[in-house]
Amino acid sequence: MRKILTYIVPLFSVLLICSCIENDLSYPALEPELLSIEFEGQKSVAIDKDSCVVSVVMGENADLSKVKVLSYVTAHDAEVVDGMPEYLDLRDTVNITLRIYKDVVWRIAATQPIERYIRCDNQTGEPDIDPIRKQAIVYVTENQPLESVVITDMKLEPEGSVIVSTIGFLSESGQSIPKTEDCSFPMTLDCVIMRYFNVEYEGQMIEWSVKFLQKKVAVSIAGVDPWTCSAFVRGTTDGQGTPLIEYRKDSDSDWTVWEDLTVTGTSVFAEITGLEENTTYMARVTNGVETSAEIAFTTGIAETLSNLSFDDWHMNGSAWMPSASGAAEVWDSANPGTAGLGIVPTRPEEADVVKGKAARLETMTALGMLAAGNIYVGHFGKIAGLGAELDWGYPFSSRPLALRGYYKYAPKSIDMAKDPYKGLMGQSDECQIQILLTDWPDRFHINTSKKIFVDFANDKHIIAHGSLTSSDTDPEYVRFSIPLVYRNDRTPKYIVIVGAASRYGDYFTGGKGSVLKLDEFELIYDPTQLTEDEHRQFFENLL
Repeated sequence: MRKILTYIVPLFSVLLICSCIENDLSYPALEPELLSIEFEGQKSVAIDKDSCVVSVVMGENADLSKVKVLSYVTAHDAEVVDGMPEYLDLRDTVNITLRIYKDVVWRIAATQPIERYIRCDNQTGEPDIDPIRKQAIVYVTENQPLESVVITDMKLEPEGSVIVSTIGFLSESGQSIPKTEDCSFPMTLDCVIMRYFNVEYEGQMIEWSVKFLQKKVAVSIAGVDPWTCSAFVRGTTDGQGTPLIEYRKDSDSDWTVWEDLTVTGTSVFAEITGLEENTTYMARVTNGVETSAEIAFTTGIAETLSNLSFDDWHMNGSAWMPSASGAAEVWDSANPGTAGLGIVPTRPEEADVVKGKAARLETMTALGMLAAGNIYVGHFGKIAGLGAELDWGYPFSSRPLALRGYYKYAPKSIDMAKDPYKGLMGQSDECQIQILLTDWPDRFHINTSKKIFVDFANDKHIIAHGSLTSSDTDPEYVRFSIPLVYRNDRTPKYIVIVGAASRYGDYFTGGKGSVLKLDEFELIYDPTQLTEDEHRQFFENLL
C-alpha cells in the first residue's frame, strides 16, 4: 500500500466551509483495494494496487495446496464477494473479487523459491544446479586437485532435508569400485569421477549426481564501490597463497595492505575503511604469487544540510519558518497553510532541548479537522482546491549511511480517525521520521487535491530509504539512528527528510495533543560510527 506522509494533513483544513462536510456523492468513485493480507508460512507479500495483484513468496516447507489466510484488510470497507476462504490453493493463481460500488478482481500468485547450494574450497563461481534432473556441476580452480576436494556445505532440497550419504568410485586394478560414505560436512572427497549424494526429505530418499570440473581462474579485481569514507572491493583469486587487497592514494607510491577479507571459494570481498572523502585511490588484489591489474576509484563528498540542528527560525507573517531570515530555505512545514486558521503545529522549542533550539511538532485540530505537526525538506507551494501543492526535496548528490539525531515523543490516544484507519481509535498515536535519497528529474511536486504523492514502495527514482516509527512516551530525549537501505548504486539528485507527530495524519487519523520534538540531526558517512547491528544491516543489504 502506498504510504503518504503526514505533511499533507494540515493543508486540508484551510478551506473553512468544506472542512466539516462529508461528501457522500464521492463515494461511488472509491476503488475496492486490498491494503494488506497475511498468510501462514509466508516469507513476504507485495501488493500492486495498480494492477490488482498480490505476489506472495512462501517458505520452502509450506504446502501450496492449502495456505491459511491469517488476516486481510480492505480499503473503504470493501467486501470480499462470497467471503475470503480460510485456505487458498496457491499452486495456481487465485482470483478474489472485491466490491464497493463495483466489482474488481484481484489476483493472488505465489512463488516458492528453494535455496540450493554446494560449497567447497577453491570454488569458482556458482554451481550449475538442475532441480528437475537432480544434477549439478561444481567448478574449482586449476590448482585444486579433484582427488581431494573439501566440501564445506551442501543443500539440495527444501529446509529440513538432510544429505545422508555419498557414493564415489575408486579405481582398483583397472576397475571402478563404488564406495559409500556417510556425509558430515566439511569432508574431503575424491571427485575425479561423478559423485552421487542421497538426500532424505519427508521420508523419501532423493539421489543427486554432482560433477566437479576444474576451471582456469586469474587473480583479478572485479570492481570497487566507493562511498565517502570507505570502499567495497571485489576480486578473484586462483586458490594459491594468501589473498590480500592493497590500496594507496593515487598521489602516493607505497601500498597499504588490507587483510580483513571475506573469501568464498575464489571470490574475494573487503570493506576498506578510514579513507578520506573526495580522494582518488588505487586498489589491486594479490596472493603473493600473482597480482591483478590496478583499478582507480574516487571517494564521495560528505554533504550536509543547513539547520539540521533546528536552531534557526524566523517568522513569516504568523507562521514560524524553520530557517534563519534570509538564509536558504531547506526546511518547510504546513504552517503556511494553517496559520490563517490560528494554529501553528510546527514551531521552535527553546525550553526542552538537547542543545540550542529544537523543532516542536504538535497534532492540532481546527474546525473539526486534524492537523498533524510536521517538518520536511522541501518547499510549501500554495493552497490548491481542497488541499495544497508543495515540492519535496533539496539538491544533494552524496550517499550517507544513516540519519542520526534526537527525538522526544509524548503521544495521545487516537481520537480522530478516518478510513482505512478507523480501527485505530483509542490506540496510542505514533510519530514518524523518514529519510529519502532520489534521482527525480526535478523536486517531487505533490498535489494533495489530485492525490499525487510519493509511492515509497514502487517509485523507481528512490535510491535509498529509511524510517523510524514509535508510540513510546519518552520522559527524556532518545538518541536515534536510521540506517539507509539502498536499492541501487545510482547517484542521488535530491534528499528528503520528514518528521511527523502523527504517522497517519494524512488520513485524518491521530491524537490531538501528540507532541514530537526533534533536535541535533546529522548525516553519518563513516561506517566506523555505526553500531555493530547497523553496520551488519548495511553490509548485508549491499551484498
